[in-house]
Amino acid sequence: MIPTFQSDPGRLEVPNRVAAKSSAVKAGWICLILGFLTFWIFGFGFIFFLATFILAIVAMSTQRMGQGIALLISSIGAGVICAIISLVLLTNAFTAALNKERATRRQQHATPAQLHQATTTHTSLQDLFGPAKRSLIVNLNTASEKELESLPGVASSRADQIIAHRPYSSVDDLSRVKGMTPRVIDQLRPFAKTDGATEKRESSERE
Repeated sequence: MIPTFQSDPGRLEVPNRVAAKSSAVKAGWICLILGFLTFWIFGFGFIFFLATFILAIVAMSTQRMGQGIALLISSIGAGVICAIISLVLLTNAFTAALNKERATRRQQHATPAQLHQATTTHTSLQDLFGPAKRSLIVNLNTASEKELESLPGVASSRADQIIAHRPYSSVDDLSRVKGMTPRVIDQLRPFAKTDGATEKRESSERE
């Protein structure tokens, strides 16, 4: 007689159970790592932490108690840590936005006072030192001494001489003033006239 061997069904199920246990534990740790890597993307990582929690319970139910408990504790701890980090980041972002809004409001309230102070300072300096060089188009017949001093090559003494030799029918009449050479007259010609009011030059003209 040829002996026949019958397979034991119980023995075949052992590798399958071990594989199931190992797969659940491995999948749990993978989900835990993915949770750490993706928790900052709109809280997407917390889905992986939940999956890790479920896989830990599965591992514990398949007689992997030690690994299941470790995975369970890790999933809970990771979720708490990431929740705290997310809360801190959101708090900082909210605080920064609030401070920015407050700074904007303060600036809006302070702007009129600052503009008034800047205008007052500018006017005081202009009264003290006179207009800046090449900042005016000067009427030679009506301009004040300070306004005449804004002309290139014209200082206080020469401004007095220009006033003394009035009236002028053209800019070339400045040749009557001592020291006003044709070269100097050509330099100040764009800034002088003999009729109309003295006026400020446009910024584009200054360039």
